[in-house]
Amino acid sequence: MHRRDPALVWGIGVHPGVAAARDEWDPEQFTDLLSSFALVGEVGLDRRGGDWARQRAIFKELLRIVRNEPVLISIHSSGATTEVVEHLHDAGMRGAILHWFSGDATDIAQAIKTDAYFSVNAAMSEDQIRLLPQERVLCETDFPTRKARSSKPADVKRIEDLLSHAWNVSREEARAKTWWNLRTLSERSGAIERLPEAVADTLLYL
Repeated sequence: MHRRDPALVWGIGVHPGVAAARDEWDPEQFTDLLSSFALVGEVGLDRRGGDWARQRAIFKELLRIVRNEPVLISIHSSGATTEVVEHLHDAGMRGAILHWFSGDATDIAQAIKTDAYFSVNAAMSEDQIRLLPQERVLCETDFPTRKARSSKPADVKRIEDLLSHAWNVSREEARAKTWWNLRTLSERSGAIERLPEAVADTLLYL
């Protein structure tokens, strides 16, 4: 963590599908560090990750800790979309971001009741995209472009093109919409106060 890019936002979390991350989960340490972060993620549940009871326990504890914190929280729900939404509802969590969400229309409707947003990438289909309310869609930056010898994150051009086609708007309009959505979520959650100044200023002066 030695990079100091002005527009880079570091996150804190415990990936549910990584056993080593679960083994190192320490709620006291997480709580102590949390005030230094605007982003929590990637957290949640992963059906393929093993030790289902441990995953659930960590996720519930983590939601309790972050519930009233001014942070953005990116949530993983692979193979567990319905249960993840139920946890959000039970925790009274507001303004979460459901990462690469593959739930059906019922899951989406329930997620919206918890005030959740949805981050999307170019691996998703237009049909999946169209199920999501445009005012709650964000672009993911961790879906890489794979070339001969490199894997570069933050490739949003492909997802902007996909959104443009799915929404029948220009790429510039799709970009403006997703940035506005991020501003709205950042302000409502209070996370904008913790974001790096360069990022906060970009959002505030859209």
